[in-house]
Amino acid sequence: MGLQRPLGRWVDTVDDWLDDHVHGPCDGYAPPRRVERSDLADHRRAREALRRATAGVLFLRNKLEAEQIERRVRMARVCHALVRAVREEDDEITLSLMTYRDQLRERLREAEEELAGLRTQAADAKASLARLARAIARLEHGRGRGRRAPRRIPPR
Repeated sequence: MGLQRPLGRWVDTVDDWLDDHVHGPCDGYAPPRRVERSDLADHRRAREALRRATAGVLFLRNKLEAEQIERRVRMARVCHALVRAVREEDDEITLSLMTYRDQLRERLREAEEELAGLRTQAADAKASLARLARAIARLEHGRGRGRRAPRRIPPR
């Protein structure tokens, strides 16, 4: 639960940045006839910032997946100990293990929801990064149009 709030704020910040710098400028973008160096530089800076943000999302996703594996292992151990306590008819330990198992189950559920959001976030960030790379390629292609001869398509 302690990681959930800061992580949620961080994910919201990345979402806002994507909306401001990637989704708006790149959707339906047509490069101008004459591309200014500053436009290309701005797009490259935006791509680098998006790459860092995407790396952060992927890092958090991987970290949370590893934590989920640890929680599942802990849940299996608790369930095994619970079965043993029931067999030995140790009511005090059984009750405490059942309480702990229920808490673990709730934490697993919450973390799984958070992980699903991070997976979606990571996929969106990767798609945005690819879209921005295509926009930069279009800008670079538009910039070089006036200086080079048209590309020839080789015969088959």
